Amino acid sequence: MSTSMASNWQSSQTVYEIFVDRFKRGKSFDEKVKGGLYGRDGGSVREWDTFPRRESHGLDFFGGDIEGIIDKLDYIKNLNANVIYLTPIFLASTNHKYDTHDFTIDPQFGDERIFKELIEEAHKREIKIIIDGVFNHVGVDGVWFNRSQKYGSGGAYNDPHSPFKEFFEFRSWPNEYRSWLDIKLLPELRLENEELRKILFTGEDSVIKRYLRMDVDGWRLDCAHDLGHEINALIVKSSKSVKNDAYVVGEASGYPNEWFTKSRLDGVMNYYFANIVSNTLNRKLSPELLKTGLDRMVDENGIDALSRSWNMISSHDTPRMNSIFKDVDVKKIAVAFQIAFPGNPLIYYGEENGMNGDGDPDNRRPMIWDEKRCEWDFREFVIKALEIKKREPALNHGKYLKIDFKNGSPLIGFGRYTSDPNDTLFFFVNPSNVNIFEQIPIPFSYFMHHIQMETIFGNGNALAKVSEINLELPSKSFAIFKFAPHFSMYKMYKSVDIG
Repeated sequence: MSTSMASNWQSSQTVYEIFVDRFKRGKSFDEKVKGGLYGRDGGSVREWDTFPRRESHGLDFFGGDIEGIIDKLDYIKNLNANVIYLTPIFLASTNHKYDTHDFTIDPQFGDERIFKELIEEAHKREIKIIIDGVFNHVGVDGVWFNRSQKYGSGGAYNDPHSPFKEFFEFRSWPNEYRSWLDIKLLPELRLENEELRKILFTGEDSVIKRYLRMDVDGWRLDCAHDLGHEINALIVKSSKSVKNDAYVVGEASGYPNEWFTKSRLDGVMNYYFANIVSNTLNRKLSPELLKTGLDRMVDENGIDALSRSWNMISSHDTPRMNSIFKDVDVKKIAVAFQIAFPGNPLIYYGEENGMNGDGDPDNRRPMIWDEKRCEWDFREFVIKALEIKKREPALNHGKYLKIDFKNGSPLIGFGRYTSDPNDTLFFFVNPSNVNIFEQIPIPFSYFMHHIQMETIFGNGNALAKVSEINLELPSKSFAIFKFAPHFSMYKMYKSVDIG
């Protein structure tokens, strides 16, 4: 059993990720088109019901903006999401904005006034805002590098005496420079430079601190694995010097452990979770390996850090769920894992409506707003899943109970519990094609033979016996069970505190 638990808002998130250009056009869209904002770097505007084109190289725009997000805050609230994660919003050439020019709001998306309005309106609805920080690299045509001389004749590429030259690493100036994955459009920053650190992280008017003072609730660090432990820890320290409960989550595509212990990140985008769950449900890994991987993750990473992390299945960097899973029942199991395992479920915009999309850029199609094209059943399922995550204490700050199954069983499962035994939940998955009837030992001191079990989500039946559950679970299904009070006056656990 794990012995600690996270209890603040960071372990009670239901996250909705928005790729800003593709979510919703605001009222000012036509004005921005007339003003040439989308054609400034050779871009073009696309009709909303068309698909992104790879050959556009990130320069096809659909016109989503911050104003459009404000218009749909009630929609997001009604999904039971309480955190919005925005992909980059800063000035850049492309639609994705991972090629930063400077750290002001891109006029394609709005301005500081409308961004502050988003924060205010979101907070009124008890929704927090996390923004994407791209600090490992910048755009080749941005202010600091300025290869195309978009910002005059200065910049590291054009002037060997530029104050920005030390922000980059040149093997031979100006054409041989270090870039992210050797992509010359994305020169990497020399973050050991103290002046650059002040501008981005530590100065009183640094990028990190300025936006936290605008009342954003935290940062998602792009390429946290490239930034490295020292820089990640510095960002965490700087963030919390402004706002004690600021949340810093890192994109670290490997196993989470050292990104908690050495980078001091509050959480990670849990790619390890995404991969082992998806691969098991697609029959590329065995259920036994998934169970072992989940249990090990809790043992080696700790319940606190995992509970603050994002349990993702899909995102702007992966295929959509409809491409990952061809069966809607299996897709539902994946979402159930997102809410049941320690961590916070991340829903990529449009997944609730059954949007399609393979890899980048197909996974970044414009949001479906036509209700006739939506998968209503799946949206209702997502709404219910997020409601249960928000409602159940054990899913937000509960500990983790390992459960073993007989050899060869296809079942996967675990328990979640708090100091109140009545909060205890049991989660079971049957990914096989056959119905399962199995006796399962429950190594939990407060599991009594006279309790009844209620199915609060999913399909299945559980009968409590002495220290075991008799489980019935249909093929390709899951169930979350909870103790169900059924006595008129008798009260179990009258003076029990698990601690």
